[in-house]
Amino acid sequence: MMVGTGTAALMKYDPIGLSLCLIAIAAGGVGHGGLRAAGALVLTSPMPYVVFQRSAASVARIPVAGRANVIGVHVEARVTLLPPYLEGVDGRSSEFTEIVQPTTRDFAGFLEVTAGGWYELTVRVKDAAGQVVGENSIMKVGVGEVFVAAGHSFCSNFQGDRPGRAEEDRVATCADWKEAPPVPLAFRHCDDPLRPGDADRASPWPAVGDVLVRELHVPVLFICTGVGGTTVEEWRKGADNPTVKSRAYPACRATLQRWTPYTGVRALVWFGNENDLPAGPTAEVFADNLRHLIAQTRIDSGYTELPWVIGFDAYDPGVVEKVGPAEKQRRKERIDRGTEIVLETVPYTYDGPQTDDLGPEFRRSDGDHFNEAGVRQLGARFARKIVQAFFPGALPPPQPPRVPLP
Repeated sequence: MMVGTGTAALMKYDPIGLSLCLIAIAAGGVGHGGLRAAGALVLTSPMPYVVFQRSAASVARIPVAGRANVIGVHVEARVTLLPPYLEGVDGRSSEFTEIVQPTTRDFAGFLEVTAGGWYELTVRVKDAAGQVVGENSIMKVGVGEVFVAAGHSFCSNFQGDRPGRAEEDRVATCADWKEAPPVPLAFRHCDDPLRPGDADRASPWPAVGDVLVRELHVPVLFICTGVGGTTVEEWRKGADNPTVKSRAYPACRATLQRWTPYTGVRALVWFGNENDLPAGPTAEVFADNLRHLIAQTRIDSGYTELPWVIGFDAYDPGVVEKVGPAEKQRRKERIDRGTEIVLETVPYTYDGPQTDDLGPEFRRSDGDHFNEAGVRQLGARFARKIVQAFFPGALPPPQPPRVPLP
């Protein structure tokens, strides 16, 4: 594992068509997803179940944006910790703070918020006399940890016999999408199947999120971009050349270019080595493919130090039937060694869990994917490695939110 110091590189981001907004309902009413309107004030940012990446000081500058029915003189915002979260323990409520003095009906600013529980964020607009001329609230806005997951079917919704569900309310994911992220962005509780990941059963990430919330006591957001049946070589090819038609990388690229500039991000979690077993690349070739993929994610995210947590997986019993146990073991060792080369030579890469020791009692009837007991093991193992990687010692700062609109 390579460690060091540095700062995240920021890139300019000019979202197109992002002025579409969440429409508030009748004044004083409570709307679906936690919007409440008083006066004709519409909020475009933030939105329910969003989690913004916290800084090393355990705070985030939340982008607040919207449109009032009149041009106000002052726009103020505050957060109120929602029950059952405890003041000073699970976060900290704030008083109304001016975030901008708008010159048009549209406004945008930032409010610094402490990590912890879910918040209600309230925005109000005042006229020159100090009278409130518009107010709106969003429920369940969080500051915590943000992760992008990538890889093959182990990363996606191929586990268990039915969709999984996070037990903790503070585990979130993005709204469902396939070809392109929705406009505006939206978020929800972390219930499988997670999109844009494929298949319709369970993924590991609600279980990982549950453990992280219990360990870290902050909200956690996972965006799953896994694609079943893909290899590291396919991911590299899709990453290297956007014009090549590829299943493997487009959703990950869109996530890094569209979602994480808004939320910020702690790390990319990789769970996708096993499908290289049939080809049996050398350790050097495998490492080179993975190294190129990592480099491209750092370009696409605009975060030159984007950390990676890399899981070890090369279990597939079907390969034994084709090449025999001895050759299968040699191929596994080459893939594991290729992963170790990356961990030894690429900065800000961190070892994830070894999963090949999870035998038949942790696998589905297909002999390879994980059953419910296996998913629970993945939850504990990935969470443990994430905590070990990011919370002791010197770390690169996580990428903060940096665009004003989703």
